[in-house]
Amino acid sequence: MLLLSEEEILKDFVGILEEHFPEPDVFRPRDISLEKFVYINDEELDKRDEWVDDETVEFTVNVGESLAEELEPLPTIIPISAVDASSASLGETNMGVISAIRLAIWKQEPEEKPQLFIYGPYLAHITPENAEFIYNYFRKEVFGTEKAKPPSIEKMTDRLRNFFERLGQRQASRIIENGITLWDGSLRGGTVDTPLNLLRESVKLANQNLNSVVGVSKHSTLKTQSGQRILAMLEYEPKACFKDVQDMINPKFVSQIVGRVHVVKFTPDGFSFRVDVAPPNHMKCVEVLKLLKGNCTFYNGYPDPLRQVHVHAYFTPDELISLQNFAVEKYHMAVLRSFDIRRHILAPFG
Repeated sequence: MLLLSEEEILKDFVGILEEHFPEPDVFRPRDISLEKFVYINDEELDKRDEWVDDETVEFTVNVGESLAEELEPLPTIIPISAVDASSASLGETNMGVISAIRLAIWKQEPEEKPQLFIYGPYLAHITPENAEFIYNYFRKEVFGTEKAKPPSIEKMTDRLRNFFERLGQRQASRIIENGITLWDGSLRGGTVDTPLNLLRESVKLANQNLNSVVGVSKHSTLKTQSGQRILAMLEYEPKACFKDVQDMINPKFVSQIVGRVHVVKFTPDGFSFRVDVAPPNHMKCVEVLKLLKGNCTFYNGYPDPLRQVHVHAYFTPDELISLQNFAVEKYHMAVLRSFDIRRHILAPFG
């Protein structure tokens, strides 16, 4: 199994993309508006038809009788790391799609100034000719999983982002010890983009450094038998609190989750989140949550380290336009008109 240093991540990722970057002749840029300032990450767009409600909670007790436990901070100071990645399509070529990918890692150590590591943006030219090689390079050579048929070209941007983020998660757990590594999203494997063994290995590497992995999800498909989403459980709780719902989940889905699932409200006036916790053997999930509460600041209940990597990983419209121009200059492409066909044929109704 490869354990990549920061320099090796940069070298390997840039090298593999540059080596297998067919030089196109024609480029139609994605239509990007500068009228509004908005951060861009195409992950949810790329995965829209892959989000499925396949995790249903089966409660063995009445929800109302299951009391939330108050979340008190532990004063012990520990290191924290966090990671997030984003991807965005820059446009289409006569051969495929050019996309941009970026990763951010946050590191805070006791009595030290926090550090931010940014990797990218990297450009990838994905075509039918190179998709299988790039896809299985990461699956086989980097992560040691079995080869598989690559998805469609339209999905490959998100798969590359996911591979890059999984590398970042391992790196984030290597740069601290006896701490907590924060991931954006759940600790669920066996999905279309993340084999379960890959996820288990990443958590194992973190635990070997005596780090706990905490996955924080802003959205969740988990529901009660009555159809209530679990994130609504703590809606009316006037305190920082949590519920462990692991034993209430349908057993056939538990095997796909690494760690234990909780619903957590980190601050009295903040939002609730699905929080998956995978601690090393000597720790309990409750202790990890209390340590996180004591070592983080929160923005509307969301851990600020995750907010920082989100801000620095995602793209702004002007960045994407700059990257489009960079690609055109570097690969000497002829440029076709950029336009949004819906705006032209349906305005002002779409």
